[in-house]
Amino acid sequence: MKVGEIIRIIIFALVGFILMMWLQPLLYDQKFFGVIRSIPFRDWIKQYTLAAWIIFSFSLAFTVLWYVILLKNQNGDASSFKLLWYVGLFLLVIIVSITVYFNNQDENGELIQETLISMMGLFLFNSLFLLYWLPTVTSTPGLLKKKTVPGAIMINGFMNRN
Repeated sequence: MKVGEIIRIIIFALVGFILMMWLQPLLYDQKFFGVIRSIPFRDWIKQYTLAAWIIFSFSLAFTVLWYVILLKNQNGDASSFKLLWYVGLFLLVIIVSITVYFNNQDENGELIQETLISMMGLFLFNSLFLLYWLPTVTSTPGLLKKKTVPGAIMINGFMNRN
């Protein structure tokens, strides 16, 4: 276990947390993504905050789980770990979709169309890219770091992480 790998996971988690819990709600409050007409903003932001916590927690848990599994099995088969990584990615897409569906509704249970695309896009970016892909590509331990995560060869080469 290298300290730098853990520090990178922590840094990406903090950046993701700041984006999801502070910057994105601020952008919605400033009407950057349009005006929410079908529900009062304070009611919607409660739904958003719950969704953000759920997505942040699952994304971080999948990243830490990935790191722990690889740390304990560094001599494993790269193709099976690659499959495991894609399963995690797929599950995160499902979790984001379900969370956005259930936490973006008005009083009648209808989806709030004004925020559906922006919320889905932001959460997918945060979950898949910032909280899952970047930490796993930069913190995968051992010899598997170049064989398992897509883009790892380029990113690890850029970081001089041989």
